[in-house]
Amino acid sequence: MITRNWIWRGVRITVLLAVSLILLAFVAVQGQQWLLRWRAERLLADMREMQSHPGTWADAQKIMQRWHPWGLGESFCSMEECFFYVRMVDKVDAFILGNDDGPPKRHWLIWPAQLLGEKFTFIEASLRINHGIMEESRFRMNFWGQDEGMERAVDTFGTGDNFRAERLQHPDYYAEKYQCEDCVRFETGFTPFAGQDKIRELTDFNFSCITRWRPCTTEAQVMPSAWKLYEAELPHKESFHKALDECKIPPEAFGRENHTIAIADVISVQGPTRRGNWTAWSARLKIGRSLKGRVHWPQSKILRASNEGQNEDLYWNGVPKMEAGGRYILFGFLTEDQIGRAIMDLDECGVVSYSERNLSAFQSGIDAALARHVPQALGIDSIWP
Repeated sequence: MITRNWIWRGVRITVLLAVSLILLAFVAVQGQQWLLRWRAERLLADMREMQSHPGTWADAQKIMQRWHPWGLGESFCSMEECFFYVRMVDKVDAFILGNDDGPPKRHWLIWPAQLLGEKFTFIEASLRINHGIMEESRFRMNFWGQDEGMERAVDTFGTGDNFRAERLQHPDYYAEKYQCEDCVRFETGFTPFAGQDKIRELTDFNFSCITRWRPCTTEAQVMPSAWKLYEAELPHKESFHKALDECKIPPEAFGRENHTIAIADVISVQGPTRRGNWTAWSARLKIGRSLKGRVHWPQSKILRASNEGQNEDLYWNGVPKMEAGGRYILFGFLTEDQIGRAIMDLDECGVVSYSERNLSAFQSGIDAALARHVPQALGIDSIWP
């Protein structure tokens, strides 16, 4: 009888200890996530404030001073060149997954932690300064296996994504959904000139996704206001994309969005010549005047343009409608070939016949870009596997 009582007492103590440990673990997980949510909300507020106007070195210093405890070692800073990177995780996340991109340190704890509500969220933010000007700022909320973030870059968009049809309707903001391998990506972007109300609408992160019991799985749950804006404008997007595919875009937009624009006089044209499944062409021309960006060649130099990808000064993946003796407005961006030689990579629509009307339209777009004083775009993207 005594033995049986001791056994039951031992069972009760064991159960009580187990329940207590589970409750303690639950409180630890939830407490850490609420603390991370609180910090993320304040970091986003700081980023919003900075991104609502052209960022300066003084703005960056405020961010860096406040969030320095979470800055990582790869950050480096001076007024001439600065990159500051913040990464925040909760302590449960750090204990199980570690603080690097390697395999989880304690992978056997992942499933129990998820049962207690752990989302394995980490917050990232970064600033990039060049010569005292804010070139890029980013904020990203990452769930393990998921991504939601926002960013602003000085050079409108990446060189491989030089123009977006979405910005035709609203030059200072857009919202778009993209397909990617095994995931869905939702992105919004804006310039500081979209206004604080619109910026707040487009950066409406739902931070309850960190602390709620069931994880967020849709765009509407993560960024509800931005998703409503996207759905409202969806019926008009098809016509915009069609206009871009057919290069029927107002020249003002090309002037605003492209990095390098110049006027060229064509001396001679060879082709187009059919070579199997490929049509080759080339032209000899001179740059008469640079409208935007830096063009390295002197006006007297005869340049070679082609679609061959070999030893040309200007490259275009297509067959432009050029004629010898004609004058054209060319646009794209400057890059380098394999041996470090400067080349101009023309936009897919990067050859437009010269006229005073077209020139005036391009100049209007260039003036609009200059009025923005460098900062050009901010984006939010959400990715789910």
